[in-house]
Amino acid sequence: MRVIRTNLIESYDQLMEFGRKHLSDKFFIEGVERKNLRNIITREMIANTLIHREFTSSYTAKFVIEKDRMYTENANRSSGDGIITPDNMEPNPKNPIIASFFRNIGWSDRLGSGVRNIFKYSKYYSGEEPEFVEGDVFRLIVPLNEDYSYDIKNGDKKTAIKNGDKKISKKTIQNYKKILEFMEEGKEYTIQDFCNLLNLKPSRTKELLKALTQDIEQIGNNKNRKYRLK
Repeated sequence: MRVIRTNLIESYDQLMEFGRKHLSDKFFIEGVERKNLRNIITREMIANTLIHREFTSSYTAKFVIEKDRMYTENANRSSGDGIITPDNMEPNPKNPIIASFFRNIGWSDRLGSGVRNIFKYSKYYSGEEPEFVEGDVFRLIVPLNEDYSYDIKNGDKKTAIKNGDKKISKKTIQNYKKILEFMEEGKEYTIQDFCNLLNLKPSRTKELLKALTQDIEQIGNNKNRKYRLK
């Protein structure tokens, strides 16, 4: 168990790091872009509990990761009791100043979007829907399934993902995975490193790296450009 007693910004950073350390980073493509399901879901869960927590209560807010689920709990100024879904939710800013601050620094989106995002991406991450429970203690539960893979479950449906007139081939998805599996934390790589890995020309390799901006950052420009994991 880890106890965090600090300001909102440091709490958010430390809780995100806790999620990155203990949750699988499953591969997922949406449109033509790689999406980090783990980070999307934990971002929404953590932002929700920090924004909507009842700070006058002595109840300790929690972010817990277990084998088959992760969940948050926080004291709540409840406007009712029961299960919240995208269809019946009524966005209610419990702490509007904090909510506005989080939106301004890019840690949350418009009110109510977190519920929709968690419902959407949880099904890709674990194959199951989350549960939002409104009450004096607000609970958000996201199922976990280490063995579940959206790619595997949908088989050939994921070998050609359409986005308008664009199509992502099975080979492209395999190349994305090769790049991410090849890279190590803290190491920097040149474009030639990836060209050698994939046996591709620099122009095509750069296109692949561009689609992985959620995971990879660029350092330097032109000939001196290098890449590393975020």
